[in-house]
Amino acid sequence: MTRKLLILTIAGILLLGGICGVTEAANFPAFSTKTLDGQIVTNSIFSGHKLTMINFWATWCPPCVGEMPDLGKLGRNMPEDTQLIGLLLDGTTAGEIREAKSILARANADFLQILPNGEMNPVLNNITAIPTTIFVDSDGRIVGNPIVGARSESSYRSAIETALKSL
Repeated sequence: MTRKLLILTIAGILLLGGICGVTEAANFPAFSTKTLDGQIVTNSIFSGHKLTMINFWATWCPPCVGEMPDLGKLGRNMPEDTQLIGLLLDGTTAGEIREAKSILARANADFLQILPNGEMNPVLNNITAIPTTIFVDSDGRIVGNPIVGARSESSYRSAIETALKSL
């Protein structure tokens, strides 16, 4: 999804009074994509952890960038058997990838960053505001409620604890 299309989609939904967040989805779809550093990853990244927190963000989103230092702290101190992944929505050009790397470096946020692709559309099509954060269990099932908007490290930590209890 191009940056302009994403902006127009989000603006249209918000102007029409749409619901922010991710609508109910049973599973995160199978995928093969690249990390911000060009490595190939698949949905098997979920299987090694009881819970994965996925933060959908973009370089042009001030709340997304603003919460990155808290996410960096969280990423370095995740609870046992959990992981944090960023899903960069606007990493379609070399310039956007450079900008994302710069933002992450300034925020000391070195957790895994992946890029979206068409295989993820069942989830991506339901993201109506960013940042949005969802939780996925080791089988790829989306669990708990999405978190819409920027949060603090402690708020995310509380959400992780709640999601873990639901497993």
